[in-house]
Amino acid sequence: MLAQPSPVSAADALLDRVSLRSFDPGVMRQSLQHGSVEHVQLEGGVFEGTVTHSASERLRVDWGRYNLPVQAKGSLSPDMLTVGLLLSGEGGWRTQGAAADRGDMVLYAEGGELLVNLPANAQWLAVQVSRQRLDALGIPLGRLRGASAWRLSAIPGEAGADLSDVAPFLTPLHTSADADESHVQAAQEQLFSLLFSEWERRRAHIGLTADKLDPGERLRVLRRAEAYIESRSGVNCRVDEMCVAACTSLSTLERVFREVYGVAPRRYLALRRLAGVRNELLNGDPGQSVTEIATRWGFFHLGRFAQEYSQLYHERPSQTKAAAAYPWFPELSTRLAKSG
Repeated sequence: MLAQPSPVSAADALLDRVSLRSFDPGVMRQSLQHGSVEHVQLEGGVFEGTVTHSASERLRVDWGRYNLPVQAKGSLSPDMLTVGLLLSGEGGWRTQGAAADRGDMVLYAEGGELLVNLPANAQWLAVQVSRQRLDALGIPLGRLRGASAWRLSAIPGEAGADLSDVAPFLTPLHTSADADESHVQAAQEQLFSLLFSEWERRRAHIGLTADKLDPGERLRVLRRAEAYIESRSGVNCRVDEMCVAACTSLSTLERVFREVYGVAPRRYLALRRLAGVRNELLNGDPGQSVTEIATRWGFFHLGRFAQEYSQLYHERPSQTKAAAAYPWFPELSTRLAKSG
């Protein structure tokens, strides 16, 4: 078992990773940053687990995986709200004493009480964020008054949270202790955007949003959002800043983008970033590698990036780069792309 690492600094977007080769309640107590969570192993066996932490000025992210069922109980961060996502596991979950399922999301108030039973081979994610950021998104927090948690289940008929959706943003948050700070911050922000876009989608499904817009206001919201995106060159856009710039809530922004563009804001930003990558591959510095360009545009899970790029443009990024380098010799471009 590795020794317990030093605490994560919230100012420097640092990474910490703990690997466990036996059940150690003392080390696991700090599984959630700025909280104190006690763990109880619920079934016999040799315990193994991994917990990773990342922190920036605005967000704290914890991710864990345990091979055996455990109970986690304790107090959460007193200065930030915590949203938890039950990613996967072999068997049922329980949160706050009630049955829960893979894909459920739980929002806890500052200093809220955590009580979760995790099944075997469970993976979980926790993101801590300030109340001010959620207020800026227009996410109603009144339901947390008098309660420590609010749970939203996956929409019926859907499989719940898909780890493949989350994995691209977790990759730079748990693979290396010396990951580039800008990559960590960008991955955290994209993960935050994914989680709360999904939160709003579920709220809308059960009828907890009722705001309406006339056509003129819809376009004004869109223009303000576009102006914000252009000001950030389409990279490292923050969803809460976009809501503030557009003078609207996250739920309204989601609906405007779906009604006008046919896609959610997060997907629209991803498409713009893919277009940015393609532009650089075709017209940028030929000495830049595909990896360098993709990571600069916020794609950290390169296998997933290549898949998305190929699905959108019907060619691999390496084929685009080769075609740009040898436009007069398509056959050579194809051979170079295959070899690379």
